[in-house]
Amino acid sequence: MSLPAIPTRGAYLLRNALVPVGLCRGLEVSAATQGLARADIVVRDGRFHSPDPQAERAVALPVVDLDGRLLLPRFVDMHTHIDKAYTVHRTGFSSDGLSSAVALWAAGQEGRTLDDDIARMERSLATAEAQGTRALRTHLDTRGAPADTPSWRAYAEVAGRWRHRLHLQAVALMALFRVEEPDFAARCAALAEMGATLGAFVEADATPALIDRLFGLATDHGLDLDLHVDETLDPEARGLELLAETAIRRGFSGRMVAGHCCALAQMPQARRDAVIAKVAEAGIEVVSLPATNGFLQDRAPGRTGLLRGLAPVQELAAAGVPVAFASDNVRDAFYPFGAYDMIEALRLGVFMGQLEAEPARWLAAVTATPARAMGLPDTGRLVAGGPAEAVLFDARDWADLLSGTALPRLVLHDGAPLAAGASRTEPQWETA
Repeated sequence: MSLPAIPTRGAYLLRNALVPVGLCRGLEVSAATQGLARADIVVRDGRFHSPDPQAERAVALPVVDLDGRLLLPRFVDMHTHIDKAYTVHRTGFSSDGLSSAVALWAAGQEGRTLDDDIARMERSLATAEAQGTRALRTHLDTRGAPADTPSWRAYAEVAGRWRHRLHLQAVALMALFRVEEPDFAARCAALAEMGATLGAFVEADATPALIDRLFGLATDHGLDLDLHVDETLDPEARGLELLAETAIRRGFSGRMVAGHCCALAQMPQARRDAVIAKVAEAGIEVVSLPATNGFLQDRAPGRTGLLRGLAPVQELAAAGVPVAFASDNVRDAFYPFGAYDMIEALRLGVFMGQLEAEPARWLAAVTATPARAMGLPDTGRLVAGGPAEAVLFDARDWADLLSGTALPRLVLHDGAPLAAGASRTEPQWETA
């Protein structure tokens, strides 16, 4: 299979593109089947437009017939760890769950240098971009002031070089107990000045006082929250419920994202439904990480894990909670595989969550839904008059797209094939 050639410069007409209707705005499309419809789209000056017959007759545009191939918005990967990526050859990977992965990561710090961190972050971003990602949010380990933290120093170097290619955001990931440290307010002020997001790892037994202080400091400094929550199979976990209750009581107005939320799936139905209702009322958005949680949860040597750790995504969505999927860890102690491929994240989410009846609806979980959570409302959509950012696949239906085969894909950036538009030489790195 192959893809038609796309012009590297100038205006052109994409004919017979198969597009997701729910993620299109202002484009003329045909009748939809399973959420997909055909459309003709003009690409001009790096933007998408509906064809204007009179204008197109006046200027004979090159025509690229896609013959019903899928044209999707570029992806949004809103939960990654690019400071940990590509270290599994040094750390090994966990054989018995999350705590072991944390210990392996902590023990593998000797090989880290600023240059090593930069190279691995560059590799992460180059890989994500080549797969079609347009916006990426990374959690960065943070123990003190960001300026004094290795992950943040490397990120500062890398982010400047990538600001015209990817929408990048960073989250300060730290243990929740650090909110009690004397300099935590100063750290929040520094994050606000940098335009970063406040994060924390919220344990299953988190106390109301710590969570209340977290919200108070976020409010004082105008920070959004993006938290690791209840990454456990303990049905008694209270982290997510406390977050929702605190946000409601305080009337928190910032954006809130809760990642993982594995314990929610293990709760008795009545309690699960009650917690989900609070999450919806609080306006919390949930990001589910099917690869890493499927790998780590209920894991022990010598036996088959029976519980996959996926948040109850169908029930959350039915209650009006926005749900996203993301890559999470890539080739590190927490997950030894991965390639920042959001189609793989979607495929795993659809498979593990049994979502195959509504693939068009769940495509938003790797495009428009996380984009909105990141404050990027026009990213993850095909918009008339909007930037021509899309991914063309040699696929003609959902089964083609989600069957796990290595489908040819072509990424459009500002309307041009990505390789043709590249303005920088990709870095070299060691993989072993």
